[in-house]
Amino acid sequence: MKTNFFLLITALFLTTLGYSQITFNVGMGQQKAEGIVFKKDNQNVSGLVHFPGFKEKRIKVRVADKSEKFDGKDIDSVQIFDENKKLIYTFFYTKTKTYKAKGKETKIEKEGWICKTMEGKVSLYLGGLSYGIKDAKVEGDAIKEGKTKADKIKIRKMKVVSEEVHHYLKRKNEDYPTLVSLSSNGASVGYNAFFREFAVYYFNDNQEIAKKIEEKEYKYDDIEEVVNLYNVKPKSKVKAEVKSDAKEVAKPKATKVTKKKPTKKNK
Repeated sequence: MKTNFFLLITALFLTTLGYSQITFNVGMGQQKAEGIVFKKDNQNVSGLVHFPGFKEKRIKVRVADKSEKFDGKDIDSVQIFDENKKLIYTFFYTKTKTYKAKGKETKIEKEGWICKTMEGKVSLYLGGLSYGIKDAKVEGDAIKEGKTKADKIKIRKMKVVSEEVHHYLKRKNEDYPTLVSLSSNGASVGYNAFFREFAVYYFNDNQEIAKKIEEKEYKYDDIEEVVNLYNVKPKSKVKAEVKSDAKEVAKPKATKVTKKKPTKKNK
């Protein structure tokens, strides 16, 4: 009896270990892409960029047949392109801010690599130990021809592929991105409470959005939708009356390819 129990426990342990190894080693997505490194000394380096983790101090770039590493402190930004040479994401090695308490002053955290995924009046950044470009199911276009909900479609998008995901927001007049939401590729206990505590305060200049967050209509995994809504330009009253029955969902603002060094104001 004791032998059978021991074998059962051993089997469960090995199964769990095997599963954790599989989930750790696969599903990471594309973790390198063609890009440009913009250095603070105004030199640019083009090559195959390996996405840096948040805590890494250097970034690795393969130029021709040679790999080079650059210190984060010497880099202004890193732009990542897809195979069609369309800019999709930008990495920054920057300080970030966290709230000490709701509505109170913030604390500045040390530098880390974060990735801008949406740009607008407020920009959204991802922070995590590892990044990857993966297929993700998202809502399709706005409601059409009587449909009550947009269809789910697959798109390629940057994701944090480590366990814990940090979401940062930054307006153009702010010095550093601020942590407003957490999520996870595993359990999600406590994340909604964190989001309500700090996102409500961050969006206190838009009472409609703040109220919906406070009343749990928007949760931590709705962060992209919230940013989209916040970035929508107010319509004139005339247009609003004509289209009073239509509901629109804003799309992320497309970013054209640029080979100019981004200014620090756009971080």
